[in-house]
Amino acid sequence: MQTQWPGLGPNMDLSSLDATSGDWRQLWPGNAAPPGASPSLSSDAIGRSWWSCGTANANAGNPLGGLFGNGTGNGTNGTLPGLISGLVSMLQQLVGSLMNQGTTPNAGGWQNPNGGGWQSPLPNGPQQQFQNVDVSSTGDPHIAETGTQVGPGGQHAVDVRWDSMTSHADLVHSNQIDGGYRVSTAVTQPDANGVTSNQSATVHTNFDQDSVTMNRDGSYAIFDNGQAVQLGKGESADLSGGETVSANQDGSLSVSASNGSDGTIATTLRGTGTGVDVTTHAHEIAVGGDAITHRAHGPHGGHKQTRIPLAQQPAAAVQN
Repeated sequence: MQTQWPGLGPNMDLSSLDATSGDWRQLWPGNAAPPGASPSLSSDAIGRSWWSCGTANANAGNPLGGLFGNGTGNGTNGTLPGLISGLVSMLQQLVGSLMNQGTTPNAGGWQNPNGGGWQSPLPNGPQQQFQNVDVSSTGDPHIAETGTQVGPGGQHAVDVRWDSMTSHADLVHSNQIDGGYRVSTAVTQPDANGVTSNQSATVHTNFDQDSVTMNRDGSYAIFDNGQAVQLGKGESADLSGGETVSANQDGSLSVSASNGSDGTIATTLRGTGTGVDVTTHAHEIAVGGDAITHRAHGPHGGHKQTRIPLAQQPAAAVQN
């Protein structure tokens, strides 16, 4: 849009309003017109306000002249145009920062796959309430879910076992832990017979800011809010998300967390040389993930499922 005042272009050039230009209308009290100049009032008898012009010549000697221009020829140091330019620059940087926040990966490495907006790193799959449940991924790998589920029809025992030769980004999780709690596995390349094993397994917590990874050779890595943590055998540490990681004497790692009430979940990661054995135990908490939702797909190859109401089971089958 073109301004009606020629001096108010993109660079705020106010020189065209200088008192020395045009017909010398009086800008400040006490200014005297030079010989032959027109009177201090325009032909319509309306005088200019004392603040209506911010040019250097007009403001010379005025107490507020430094705000509008001091006659030095530099209109950006401490002058009104300079202040406005600085504010505009700050606003542009603020808007750019806000627009970029939704697409920048955090320290945990997650990024919005849709290319815009914020996405929670917490798994959003269905969860089921359990009195107790054990989820494991061992060997080549054999996956099992055993425990006592709590549902509208009461409590019932669950015993599901199946083989999986693929990685699981969400083997088991619980969003009832503040910041989330998720276990993932990554398998090796299949051998000549198509058999794999767990190359590594990781427990992710604190919105993916904390992680504990065990490799099949027994080496491991612990990160607390993106910072590496070193533990010797028999040592433990509380991470930023409130979970506790322990380096056990047998070389395994344990990661435990609580929901602040009766709900707990703990995972043991053990490198065997050929793979990583994973065992997760949850108590009085809701969990989800591949090991839980797999049961809903029904039996198929390599799959065994047993689900019997507790009232019909011998006392030995009831899990404590």
